[in-house]
Amino acid sequence: MRKILLILSVASISLFAQSCKKSKTEDTSIRVDPPVEQAKSFKNPLIDGADPFVAQKDGYYYFLSTRGGDIAIAKTRAMSKLATAANKVVWTPAQNTEYSADIWAPELHFLSGKWYIYFAASQSGVENSNRMFVLENGNADPTQGTWTFKGKIFDATNDQWAIDGSILTIGDKNYLIWSGWESVSERFKQLIYIAPMSNPWTLSGPRVPISTPTNVWEKYEPSSMGIGVNEGPIALQRDANSPLFVIFSASRYTSDNYCLAQIQLKEGGNPLVAADWINKKQVFGRSDNNGVYGPGHNGFFTSSKTDDKGGTQTENWFIYHARSVPNQPNAARTSRMQKLTWNADGSPEFGTAIGTNVAIPNPIGE
Repeated sequence: MRKILLILSVASISLFAQSCKKSKTEDTSIRVDPPVEQAKSFKNPLIDGADPFVAQKDGYYYFLSTRGGDIAIAKTRAMSKLATAANKVVWTPAQNTEYSADIWAPELHFLSGKWYIYFAASQSGVENSNRMFVLENGNADPTQGTWTFKGKIFDATNDQWAIDGSILTIGDKNYLIWSGWESVSERFKQLIYIAPMSNPWTLSGPRVPISTPTNVWEKYEPSSMGIGVNEGPIALQRDANSPLFVIFSASRYTSDNYCLAQIQLKEGGNPLVAADWINKKQVFGRSDNNGVYGPGHNGFFTSSKTDDKGGTQTENWFIYHARSVPNQPNAARTSRMQKLTWNADGSPEFGTAIGTNVAIPNPIGE
């Protein structure tokens, strides 16, 4: 009996030794990985491309930019993750039409229960043929359904070169604002125009110029032209009781001094009266210290978060394009974003352009 017990003891010691040896070389225990913490910051640039625009509805952001040959929409719940959102091509023009080339700066707007895209395009090979056009979609999701071509939107009394159409809404009235030429004889000089609308694809009155490039900061060119550019107008208002602004881009887009500027509709003013647009000034420009050149062509969006008590915190953001190298007019432009704040008088405060690869806290709620 003792002999048997001795044999069992030796065997047990051997098994224990093997077990210890195995535990040092192969951990067979079940691991519980810690939860992956969501990134709480992002870095510019967000994505490649120029002329960014963001629409938002029902908890989603819809991003568009210039692609040249078609129009695509990226849908996301978090702007900080825009780079991972799939682009869906929603419209491609028929060839050999007056809108088959140079498809620039598409914007998405929800009006009268439907989605509309406003974009600039030209006829391939035809000089000075850039005009604005409209698409319509009745689907609740603009990345789904069918986009119908509604035609050219223009001032029938003075049909001139035009780009960068956007919507300005005051009360129950919509206005089209855009960048255009006064005439072919003054081509390349771009003004900001406004006109009333009878429906989302038709103007109901003549255009009115509300901003003309007259300041030095509106006339930077990569050459000696120096005639001035105002383009990319976008409406901005903190709330219904705050002043109304149109934010636009100034100088030629190829200049390092391309920038954002504002005009303000005076209190009680008529948007169709040029003199009622006041307080014109530059509001956002290059930052040599941060390596940001030619920032412009902006869009706006808000982010929000509801706390446990039902209160809502909201942030305002703007998106724009810029280059990261100076003196390179043809260098790639990339889309970026940063927070927008407000001054005591209700005017926007854009701050200083933030450089690339700088950690920026995500929009609230992301």
